[in-house]
Amino acid sequence: MNKVIDCPGIDEFLAPFQTYFHRSEGRELAESYVTGLLMTGERKSVEPMSERVNASERGMQRLLSNVKWDEQGVATQYRRTMLGATADPAGLLVIDDTGFPKKGHDSVCVARQYCGATGKTDNCQVGVSMSYVGTDVAWPYAMELFIPESWDKIDDPECVALRKKTKMPETVRHKTKWEMALDLVDLARKDQVPHRAVLADSWYGTIPEFRQGLADRGEKYIVGVYSNTQVFLEAPILEIQPVKEHKRGRPRKSPDVIFTNPLPILLSDIGESIADDAWQRLELRRNSRDKPLVAEAVSMRVWPAYGWRQGNLREQVWLLIERRSLTQGGYELRYFFSNMPQHLPTIDLARLYHERYWIEQGYQQLKEELGLDHHEGRSWIGWHRHVLLVFMAYGYLSLLQLQEKKRLLTGKWKEWLQSRSILGREYFT
Repeated sequence: MNKVIDCPGIDEFLAPFQTYFHRSEGRELAESYVTGLLMTGERKSVEPMSERVNASERGMQRLLSNVKWDEQGVATQYRRTMLGATADPAGLLVIDDTGFPKKGHDSVCVARQYCGATGKTDNCQVGVSMSYVGTDVAWPYAMELFIPESWDKIDDPECVALRKKTKMPETVRHKTKWEMALDLVDLARKDQVPHRAVLADSWYGTIPEFRQGLADRGEKYIVGVYSNTQVFLEAPILEIQPVKEHKRGRPRKSPDVIFTNPLPILLSDIGESIADDAWQRLELRRNSRDKPLVAEAVSMRVWPAYGWRQGNLREQVWLLIERRSLTQGGYELRYFFSNMPQHLPTIDLARLYHERYWIEQGYQQLKEELGLDHHEGRSWIGWHRHVLLVFMAYGYLSLLQLQEKKRLLTGKWKEWLQSRSILGREYFT
């Protein structure tokens, strides 16, 4: 590159990744790509980025498709680098997904499905992601492309042709988003990531199998749930119909429950029945303008009622209900389940879940500043390589920000010591 670009410490940041590129061409193109993502500009697709960094447009396109490099090794090194600076025993794993709107139908795994970016069912790709939240820092841990069922019809010649055209590996098949989310949690567990709990919104939290999957793995969680979810306020006693002996036919796999005491109740009914003086006013955190984010909340122990008619009783969990005032008047109620320890105060449950705000900020920066959704390629490998390089750019900025915070804190600490003791003044002069 002939153009001088100021990215302090970028060579040091990228140095551990060099071994995963088979040739110098790949290493140079990857540095150009990450640098291009970091530079200012409205579009972060290959053509405008190559002009900004004075690199070959065709070469940068080949980096995403044909240049040989070990993207799995790069991804592992990225996670290792970030954890080395941000690992926190009180860290959090945050599950989410994001949509990538598309106009055509030829990009890999594009389909009409719900798109969070547009807030409606739209033509898009969807990435299921997990982020890591440490002390005053959060970064994207991993993201996988969701494969719609329409892209997994191996008996459909049109589907097979699309998979071949977009170079999808034969081994990748459709999974539900919650199954993909559990795979990401397994990846973090394999990497021995220190964390306190898993967070997810109501799309994931409402699914009993997802919550059970977390519990089976020994994971603590705080997840959103929908207002039409049913629970028991007391440990239920089930009345089971006596099993009749049948000489023929298959035996019944589950008991036939004909009554339960007490009856299950909707979360929405619980929320609406809470008296005004029962709500606790909580200061969750402060925003960027140092103004408090305040919410009202209550918590109680409940038993999720899903599957009770089949005789399945769920373990007792926390129900956290949050109430927020609406600008047009009235209130909005939100509901959460958690298997955190029973002694945990309501404010701690609420504060933990609201660490998700880091993810909202992160997605905004990934898309608006680093071009996460600017990729114009159509292949499977191109999508994943672009996402990985964007994550590397985000990681570089996060570590740079951490270094600046430490520098400022060190300066303040020195000033405090110098103002407090002669020893401090002697030590730092």
